[in-house]
Amino acid sequence: MLIPHALRHSHAVHLLVFGANIKYVSERLGHKSTHVTADTYLHITEKLEKESLDLYSNYINS
Repeated sequence: MLIPHALRHSHAVHLLVFGANIKYVSERLGHKSTHVTADTYLHITEKLEKESLDLYSNYINS
């Protein structure tokens, strides 16, 4: 049963990395709240952190 979990995990991370709304991902995974999704998946990728910081930097500098 590890493979279905790994696919679910990869799917969620890919959605988040490529910009899917966390609310959408949370509902798709059947989580009760976006906090569960964030706690489980958002720490996984440094790319999300870098992109968020870049967005903030662009906002400040515009």
